[in-house]
Amino acid sequence: MTHCQFQQELDTIIVQGDAKTLVDTALKIAEQMIQKNPGGFVKEVTSVSTSQIRNIYGSSKRIEMSLDEKNAPEMYKKLILLKPKMAYANGRFNKPLGRGQYKIPGFKTLVDCLSYAIDKIEGDYQRMKNFFNFFEAILAYHKAEGGK
Repeated sequence: MTHCQFQQELDTIIVQGDAKTLVDTALKIAEQMIQKNPGGFVKEVTSVSTSQIRNIYGSSKRIEMSLDEKNAPEMYKKLILLKPKMAYANGRFNKPLGRGQYKIPGFKTLVDCLSYAIDKIEGDYQRMKNFFNFFEAILAYHKAEGGK
């Protein structure tokens, strides 16, 4: 069972297509993905790396490039299959440390929130477009925050 702390915001982003909420929430998630020490330097050991995201994003992008209004239900089935891929990646990269703590807590946040967002799409073409815009914004802010 996943838990995303941004469920209300994701409802607004995916279902209603609210661009301001999309931008604000993508930034918050990206900030959680990058851990910094008190001096402001990125702690690479506990931060999400670009290579950890690459496989998930690549699959998502291929689905987006094939998406049109006629095949949205079919593409949604492919997007749902991204959830186990994300769970696998989380298990591979993100070892639990006990008591709800993880080695890379931002990766768990990303996986939980993207999984929740996928559930909100319900095969709707515009909701899928909103999802892809949201994922892209997270990646942009991840890089801006110092993600490597």
